[in-house]
Amino acid sequence: MEKELKDIRTHHLKVIEDKLIELITHKNRILAVQSEEIGEFKKNFDEFKPLTQIIQKTTRECLSDFQSKLDEADRQAIQQFHQQQDQLEYHASRLNQQQNQIQSIQELFEQQTRSRLQIAEMQKAKDRMLIELQQTKEELEQKKFLKQQLMNNFKLSQQQQIQLQQELKDTENQKRYWNNLLQEAKGSIRVYCRVRPNSQEDMLLLNGECTLVLRVPERFLKSTNCQKESSFNFEHIFSQEADQQEIYNELSDLVQNVVDGHNVCIFAYGQTGSGKTYTMQGDDFHKGVIPRAVEQIFKERQGMLELGWQMNIRVGFQEIYNEQSRDLITNQKCDEVKLLDIKDIVEVADHFNTAKKNRQVADTLSNEASSRSHFIFQLNLQGHLGDKQINSTLNLIDLAGSERANVAKTEGDRFTETKAINKSLSALGDVFNALYTKQQHVPFRNSKLTFSLYKYMEGSSKTLMMVNISSRSEDFQQTLASLRFAEKVKSCSIKK
Repeated sequence: MEKELKDIRTHHLKVIEDKLIELITHKNRILAVQSEEIGEFKKNFDEFKPLTQIIQKTTRECLSDFQSKLDEADRQAIQQFHQQQDQLEYHASRLNQQQNQIQSIQELFEQQTRSRLQIAEMQKAKDRMLIELQQTKEELEQKKFLKQQLMNNFKLSQQQQIQLQQELKDTENQKRYWNNLLQEAKGSIRVYCRVRPNSQEDMLLLNGECTLVLRVPERFLKSTNCQKESSFNFEHIFSQEADQQEIYNELSDLVQNVVDGHNVCIFAYGQTGSGKTYTMQGDDFHKGVIPRAVEQIFKERQGMLELGWQMNIRVGFQEIYNEQSRDLITNQKCDEVKLLDIKDIVEVADHFNTAKKNRQVADTLSNEASSRSHFIFQLNLQGHLGDKQINSTLNLIDLAGSERANVAKTEGDRFTETKAINKSLSALGDVFNALYTKQQHVPFRNSKLTFSLYKYMEGSSKTLMMVNISSRSEDFQQTLASLRFAEKVKSCSIKK
């Protein structure tokens, strides 16, 4: 192809060269003729002098005309040259395009060769797939038959499932109804007693699960005729060997009562150092009532969600210190604690840790980390399913230690705190006494503690007091006071 292009170029250049030679030869002949004429003119100049000017003028005109023709011939020759050059470039471009096309065709040919090999492999795979498809078709025919049988069974199962779901809802409703009747039968106010773990029982004797005998240490006997022991009966008494799980197993029905739509208050009462905070909060290795109750409610909530309930959980952490209410999350004084919407147990645990850090504790003779305030954990459960609604609150209260100022030997701020604690505990006793004697007026407003809880201690509400006692002989007087207080609470009932 390149050789043909070169021959074409050579041919065109030769044609142009011949044209130029022809033009130059023609020009030279004209110039020769002109020279001869000029010579004759010179010879006859004198003879034709009058005509010289005319001849010169004519010559100039001829020369001008010739020059114009010559220029036009040059212009045309150059134009033809450029046209031929453009044609050469066009043919060269076409030649490059053809070369590219040839290369593309070669690549396409190679690709088609590879494709033919792949097609051959695919044909083999296709044959294998046809065999597998035939086998699959046979299996599908079998499965189709089985599916039809399953569909027939499934239609029956769906009807059974709807019936079972309705029966489950009815069962849940009956469960709530009978559980509430059971809790009411056990008493709207009940008292449990727990002997402080890891202490020697040198003055206590447990007679079964409901009876406790308190022996009077000799140094407290005023005479030999004095009563040497006192017997107390409660719904349940836990020895010092009872672990946290055993304690909660006895309380879980009350927590379930909250899920069923009733308010519940659980108090931890007792002297400083008797194990109230351990019972309610536990430690890193032994969870207390509060974390276990939260776990139970979230578990029950999940079951209710699966039955179609819309549920919402809110929590609040309150401290009553020196008759002042404080929100332990914001760490600000408040008249009423703001309940926080909660998504999961982890969020509750985070708020719980914040509240524990903000609670007032101090070192006293009775306890090196004595709780100097009442701690109230509230969990509000709201839900609805159709026309059924739930709005109930669980109150878990870790009361400040009941102690005598002269025994704890407090002074200054600790003495002021002790007075405020004993005043509020006395007001709580007055409330239970008013309930016990069935008074028209129950003095809930006599302290910040009782006023904060009054709406959760009326109607269908349930209240449990866990009295924590020490078995040490040096704590005899405060243990006896706690047991007598608990015995009085046991005789009370919720005001309807």
